[in-house]
Amino acid sequence: MIVMIGLPQQVSAKPMPQGQERVIARSAQNAVAVFDSLNKIGAADRSDVFSAHVADIARQAAMFLGVDVRVMQQAWLAADLVHQRALMNGLTQLGVPYKLNSAIENVAFDCSGLVAFAWGKAGVALSRGSSAQFASATLVKVEEAQPGDLIWRPGHIAMYLGVQSAVLQTPYSGRSVELQKMNERITSWVKYANPLI
Repeated sequence: MIVMIGLPQQVSAKPMPQGQERVIARSAQNAVAVFDSLNKIGAADRSDVFSAHVADIARQAAMFLGVDVRVMQQAWLAADLVHQRALMNGLTQLGVPYKLNSAIENVAFDCSGLVAFAWGKAGVALSRGSSAQFASATLVKVEEAQPGDLIWRPGHIAMYLGVQSAVLQTPYSGRSVELQKMNERITSWVKYANPLI
C-alpha cells in the first residue's frame, strides 16, 4: 500500500487561460525547432539564437505569473543549455491535460510523465515516478537551483522556473500542464534537485 503525503491537490491557484497557454506553448515549440535545425547543421552560435527565443518566452511567462520579467529572463539565460532545452520542451506541452500514469506528447501527462518527457527530449533519461526522479538527481539548495531543475515533495514533482515559487507542472485530474506559483506553505518544505549532477 502506498501512502501519499502532501498530495498535489494542495496547490491553490487558478488555471492558466487557454489563449495564453497556446501562445507560450507555440513560442516554446518554435524555440525547440530553431535549436534542432541549428543543431543539425552544426551552427556554432546556436545558443545565441536559441537564447533570444528563451528570453522572449521568459518574458511571456513572467508577465503571466506576475513576477519580475528581467529577473526571470536573467535566471533562464544563466541556466545551462540542457536546462534551457528541458524547460522549453516542457513548455511546449502547456495546456495538455493531466492523466494519471500518462506521458504522451500533446495528449496527456501526469507530473512525472511531464518531467521525464521534458528532460528526455533534452537528452537526459529520467525514470517515471516522482520519488524515483528526485532520488536519481542531486539535491541542491534553492539558491543554486536552475530553471528546469526538479522541485519535489512527496507525491508530486514539477520543474522549477528559477524565480520565487514559480513552477511548470501538471498538478492533478481536471487540470493541465500549467505555469504556477506555489503557495508559501508548500514552498517551505519542497526540495530541489538537478538531474545533471
